[in-house]
Amino acid sequence: MADLNARRSRSGWNREGWAGPLCSSLLAGSGVRSGGRGGMGVVMVDGAASAFERELLLAALVGWSAMPADGVRRLVGLAAAAGRLEELVATPGLLSDVNPAVLLLALRSAGEQGRVWAAVLSAAGLPAARVSVQGQADRLRVAMSGFAAVDAGARVAGWGGRSVVEPVWSTVPPALGAPLTGHTDWVHSVAAVPLPDGRMLLASGSSDGTVRLWDPTTGEPVGAPLTGHTGRVWAVAAVQLPDGRTLLASGSSDGTVRLWDPTTGEPVGKPLTGHTRWIAAVAVVPQPDGRTLLASGSSDGTVRLWDPTTGEPVGKPLTGHTSWVAAVPQPDGRTLLASGSSDGTVRLWDPATGEPVGTPLTGTGHVWAVAAVPLPDRRTLLASGSNDGTVRLWDPATGEPVGKPLTGHTNAIGALAAVPLSDGRTLLASGSQDKTVRLWDPATGEPVGKPLTGHTGSIAAVTGAPLSDGSTLLASGSQDKTVRLWDPTTGEPVGARLTGHTNSVRAVGAVPLADGRTLLASGSLDRTVRLWDSTTGQPVGKPLTGHTDWVAAVTAVPLSDGRTLLASGSQDKTVRLWDPITGEPVGKPLTGRTGSITALAAVPLPDGRTLLASGSRDRRVRLWDPITGDPVGKRLTGHTDEVQALGAVPLSDGRTLLASGSNDGTVRLWDPITGEQVGPPLTGHTDRVWAVAAVPLPDGSTLLASGSQDEMVRLWDPTTGVPVGAPLTGHTSRVKALAAVPLPDGSTLLASGSSDGTVRLWDPATREQVGHTETSRQVYALSQLPDGHLAVGYGNHVAVMRLSADLS
Repeated sequence: MADLNARRSRSGWNREGWAGPLCSSLLAGSGVRSGGRGGMGVVMVDGAASAFERELLLAALVGWSAMPADGVRRLVGLAAAAGRLEELVATPGLLSDVNPAVLLLALRSAGEQGRVWAAVLSAAGLPAARVSVQGQADRLRVAMSGFAAVDAGARVAGWGGRSVVEPVWSTVPPALGAPLTGHTDWVHSVAAVPLPDGRMLLASGSSDGTVRLWDPTTGEPVGAPLTGHTGRVWAVAAVQLPDGRTLLASGSSDGTVRLWDPTTGEPVGKPLTGHTRWIAAVAVVPQPDGRTLLASGSSDGTVRLWDPTTGEPVGKPLTGHTSWVAAVPQPDGRTLLASGSSDGTVRLWDPATGEPVGTPLTGTGHVWAVAAVPLPDRRTLLASGSNDGTVRLWDPATGEPVGKPLTGHTNAIGALAAVPLSDGRTLLASGSQDKTVRLWDPATGEPVGKPLTGHTGSIAAVTGAPLSDGSTLLASGSQDKTVRLWDPTTGEPVGARLTGHTNSVRAVGAVPLADGRTLLASGSLDRTVRLWDSTTGQPVGKPLTGHTDWVAAVTAVPLSDGRTLLASGSQDKTVRLWDPITGEPVGKPLTGRTGSITALAAVPLPDGRTLLASGSRDRRVRLWDPITGDPVGKRLTGHTDEVQALGAVPLSDGRTLLASGSNDGTVRLWDPITGEQVGPPLTGHTDRVWAVAAVPLPDGSTLLASGSQDEMVRLWDPTTGVPVGAPLTGHTSRVKALAAVPLPDGSTLLASGSSDGTVRLWDPATREQVGHTETSRQVYALSQLPDGHLAVGYGNHVAVMRLSADLS
């Protein structure tokens, strides 16, 4: 019993604290009695308790970390059937201890509400160990603000304490079962990529010339696109090596095969060359001696074999066929190579000798896809897909067809893949130009379930993606430029996040318009600037494109004629100006910097003009006239390392100074009219300065705040350069963003955002922390909105938050 109580303690199961109402209602109203002797609690379940409640209490007693995957799936199914998923999510210990992949996949298979909760938890970065109950509540509030299907206030009532910051909206996630977006052209290939640490990634290759990696459990992109091919990427395949590493192979219309390290995104060795035309397929060919070969099929009429560890060709090209290839394991331990061709035949080859095996398999139209399909009896069939809309099964040992053609598609078959299930069965997936994916039982030749619909273009690729919990997802790639994920056991789409930006958001800024509206601008590593309606969170217009590298800074630039421009600064060393109403660029890019642009700030002058300041990795600050695009005055020099932050600092005497923060650990103040430095550098930080912000006080004076890699925020008197009080501490990682947030009573709070995933609020008058909230990703950007709300850029997302009325 002592051991049982220890497990209960670890799981967080108790009748107090954040889940007290839930536990009390379960114990009081569900035929469950609590009692004990000597302070040792005992939970008893009688026959009146529901199956869900019995399973829930059992899970709490055993401990979520010890619960097997089938137990989690069973409990989620019972909760969904009882309409009590939110109670399950609120169970103590669940969001800290349970296997994240197991819970998310179980929820995705539990109907519409299950998919909603899976997407909410995924957006919140939950389940996750070492996240406090308050942190779980904060993360859920932000994630829920992206869903119309859940009420954030109702769902987290009583979880943790009341947050001083409440989300108004966020860009995560507006849709369920949404495709994985990012490619800008046809997706021709998808492949599961198992990593040595047990994770499974998904790779996709596209006509846009890139390969992308995705986390199939969250739908999130992993790293930047893999670039290097100079033509369309027709094929991708994972190559597991005997030493435990996994490489990713890609074949392209540029006639080359490239190898990549999927853990780093870096190319491995030089491109494999030899084909004289485009490469349509790549396949892994295990050898009896333990080696792994890589096969590539080309429109030049050959199949070539390669040693992926050396990049060298193995043997002579196999000639007499074109394009599609697949490895076919044999009972005797050998692996044959199957190739399909537009001549209507399928051929088998012995890769060890380079010789054909048997006669060609005939009786089909143009063969556009081939796949090996393992059966429970350890035999392997060969499937071929044709332009006549049929799938045929073959016995590779005899070369004879197995059963009748599989019919149902109404157009050519472009993709085939085996999909292993956790119960030991294997299904066959087929993708067609009729825009559907179909599943088949290869043992009977019968269709399984209804066609999977949702793509708006031809299906060019399918693959099964086995996950660490034993389940399998089905991925499909299409002419519609997207990848979709499916549960092959239910035929339902798997909820993946559809966000605005496809990579980290590094800058946000309010853009007040002349008509009284305020837009919110965000800049990202995906090289785009996006505009949002600050009150609703809806995107405004199309992404602003033109930068050739990631966008590090955005700022509004009010002009004397009442208009407002939007400025964006990029690692491509340019500043661009935009009309936020039309989304069109204004003038030519501002160039002349020798380093990447890291910071921007609008600097109002006493004569009504506004200058634009840009900071760069070249250690200098430059001022621009936003109307003409010309530089103003000399470069502001003095920093000894990269400039990371800029901010205008209005003073009570009507002047405005410009503050700059640098990797040299200092903050400097400048007179924007003369270009001269004002006073000595402000020193005190022990590492690079990432953020600066002006903080107006009720008495009309202004403080200057700076945030640093040293995890601290410092306050300064900009008129004297003297620090004000002790540093503000509490963050556990670098402080990347600062913003002043005015309150209705005329006072101002200071918000700080950090790589620790939190936003903290400070009273600059007392230098005390007045509250904080937690997000699921690193916070890179903050901006004050005119209505007093706070814009937050975190991870790939943007959120707008309101401060609690209790703070006024």
